[in-house]
Amino acid sequence: MSVNTLEFFRNNWLSWKLLGIVPPKSGQRLQLIKYLFWSMIVNAIATISFPLHLLLGIFQQQSQSTRFESIAICVTSIATSLKFVIYASKLQHVQEMGKFFQHLDTRLRKDNEKQFYRKHIHRNVIRIQAMFIVIYVLVGVTATVAFIFSSERRLFYPGWLPFDWRLSNGHYMAAIAFQLISIFFQILQNFTNDSFTPKALCLLSGHIELLYKRVANIGYANNATYQQNRNLLELNECVLDQKHLYQLFAVIQSIISWPMFLQFLASTLNMCMAMVALLFFVTDILERIYYVMYFAAMCLQIFPTCYYGSDFEMKFERLHYAVFSSNWTNGTQCFKRHMLLFTERALRETRAMAGGIFRIHLDTFFATVKGAYSLFAVVITMKN
Repeated sequence: MSVNTLEFFRNNWLSWKLLGIVPPKSGQRLQLIKYLFWSMIVNAIATISFPLHLLLGIFQQQSQSTRFESIAICVTSIATSLKFVIYASKLQHVQEMGKFFQHLDTRLRKDNEKQFYRKHIHRNVIRIQAMFIVIYVLVGVTATVAFIFSSERRLFYPGWLPFDWRLSNGHYMAAIAFQLISIFFQILQNFTNDSFTPKALCLLSGHIELLYKRVANIGYANNATYQQNRNLLELNECVLDQKHLYQLFAVIQSIISWPMFLQFLASTLNMCMAMVALLFFVTDILERIYYVMYFAAMCLQIFPTCYYGSDFEMKFERLHYAVFSSNWTNGTQCFKRHMLLFTERALRETRAMAGGIFRIHLDTFFATVKGAYSLFAVVITMKN
């Protein structure tokens, strides 16, 4: 049973390729020119024009309900584009991360380790990916249903256009086509951005747990001289695994830091806007369902990341206990010196930070929800 962690990021790479930031590695010059042309079109429409379209549309809205809807979707769109640009600049780090995972995969030699990988790590990552797919499908479906059954002709989201879409059916169809194409690519950007971080942290957490089990099982065999040498060799390999895990964490941290910073800010503001619109402005039942799903999506976008941010941190903190769970008392002096090296390194504090400010942790998830409620209270005070 082979183990390949990189299979979980295949969807991310395919999405990035479709979004125009992963050029073909080899091929004819004509193919490269076609891909660059495709990249320019996609990013001109989805990454630049659509957020600008929504931003300028805020100033055209007359009613407060429409203005709140415009602000909420505009914040989401701008954050999505900024996160996408950051990931585009970090693709080399993503490739470096993949090399670390490939090395750690080769360390899964025993059947019980592979079974643990399949039963826990593989299953959890699949659940994360499925959860994000369900989130975006439900939000997309509710938004589409609310649009279709709207009592008046309107756009999916309020925005500015260089022409008046109300003048004719042709203008209206052009406006709808622009928004549909933009929304599709932005959803794809959101999916690949938001699913990357929890999958990376979940896999990191799983490999830390595997290292713990590997170290804790050292020394529980025959105490012959050969076995003592074998124990020392296994411990040295585990020391290298520990080093690679810390290096892997540093690479993941460099990738996700600023995207998660933007995500926390956008989630706080959007949860507040969704509550305001839901309680004060929206009267249509389909619109209410949409905003309920939108609020839930904002929470679920950051919860898996915060959960596995807490999980890997906790597993790093208890890694030194693995040494004392092993049969270290029968080890040689050299074994015990290496054991101390492993233990001292395991005592270092390891925390994932978003923008160097927010801790990627469950505490931050609850702080984000509280922050949204506090902002909601401020909006209510201003409204009164």
